[in-house]
Amino acid sequence: MSLNNETEYFLSQDGLRIYFRLWDTESPQKICCIVHGHGEHSGRYEHVAKALNEAGICVFAMDLRGHGLSQGKRGHAKSYELLMSDIEELLKTARSIYTDLPMYLFGHSMGGNLVANYAIRMNTNELSGFILSSPWFKLAFDPPPWKLKLGKFFTATWSSLTQPSDLDTDHLSKDPEVVKAYINDPLVHDKISAGLFTAILESGDYALSETARIKLTGLVYHGNQDQIVDWTASKSFANKLDEVSFSELDGVYHEPHNDLEKSEVIQSLVNWIVNH
Repeated sequence: MSLNNETEYFLSQDGLRIYFRLWDTESPQKICCIVHGHGEHSGRYEHVAKALNEAGICVFAMDLRGHGLSQGKRGHAKSYELLMSDIEELLKTARSIYTDLPMYLFGHSMGGNLVANYAIRMNTNELSGFILSSPWFKLAFDPPPWKLKLGKFFTATWSSLTQPSDLDTDHLSKDPEVVKAYINDPLVHDKISAGLFTAILESGDYALSETARIKLTGLVYHGNQDQIVDWTASKSFANKLDEVSFSELDGVYHEPHNDLEKSEVIQSLVNWIVNH
């Protein structure tokens, strides 16, 4: 492929067109595949990809089903297993282009939940390591009990029913320009289905209970001022594994790569991949 930002599609297991981007670099030494968070899309990681490119790491990033330029009802997935298979297809796509480079999997927020569960459930030999950025294992607040009961009811009866996520965008970053850009981004949405919400909550609990099954080396980092996702759950997850390091980011909000400390955060991500 050319060294410019390429965009393509691959087909999901159930026939959806899943959009992905490749930020390539000359003579790459490693691959990083990025899985974004809920409501956003791969294009918000361009600055992260460029920093990785400068270190000789090519980057593949998809728009999750129901997000960005991928097909699927906004904020919904028919099953968690299909999300796992979408990650599998992204890795296969990367591997089809670069057959022998070490490959790393990065996930932010909901993407961190997915990447952690992929490492637990798929028992893959393809990956050399994983990185979790503010992984959504638990929310930083307790949803009202009635909302959880209603979510489970609709998961069983009408799982594709979507509601606003009620995300407080001011909690994404201390940088008001980041918040403004997020609000005005036409590819960002605030929809989440009953089925997806329940699946993420359950898989977060699963990842915390089955952490010991992970055999890969990893890096987990999370800001201790995250008011969206519980940073202490990330610390608990990482501390259970000898080969996984945890970085507590003092004063950082939910999106470390978009907060005021982003230069240091992104550099630490680059350094970790280069040195592992």
